[in-house]
Amino acid sequence: MKQSLSEQKNATIYQYQLIKKVVVKSELILSHLLIAGIFLGFQMLVYGMNGLFAWLFGFAAIQALHLIIILITFISVTEAAERKWIWRINPPWIGFKPANDITLLIFRRVHRHLFWLGLCVIGVLYPWIKPSLMLSLVSWHIWLLIPRMFLSLSFRKQRKDGVLRLQSKEASFYHR
Repeated sequence: MKQSLSEQKNATIYQYQLIKKVVVKSELILSHLLIAGIFLGFQMLVYGMNGLFAWLFGFAAIQALHLIIILITFISVTEAAERKWIWRINPPWIGFKPANDITLLIFRRVHRHLFWLGLCVIGVLYPWIKPSLMLSLVSWHIWLLIPRMFLSLSFRKQRKDGVLRLQSKEASFYHR
């Protein structure tokens, strides 16, 4: 049976106390995946088979871009480099995510770098790539980061030194 957050208020993991838990509902995950399907339909309708290729290639290219940006960010954010990051295809955390607990400050910093540097790199490529691929790159980049941006917004009033734990369909925030 599910416990309410008020019952879990005193839940502790080692020396950490649960402050807030965000449960991602299955309806939200399905609508997020539906957006990717609608995007594929739009690409196919407007660009035909080139749209399908751009949709597939754009996903792979954005994953590679995210990996490069995360590795570059690890150079400047030493605490993030000490943590293990993994690639997952399970919604809503599709792409690279921390494998273990991570401080909220580091999580926000890494994803802020990821968002803005990704948009800058895509913008630099604008003169040399086709419109279908440009649309695909921008859409995939934003689509992959939206769940994490919403997570950052939901924890915006929490202390920055707290610990964030991402699980398959929920995110928990702990304080010492």
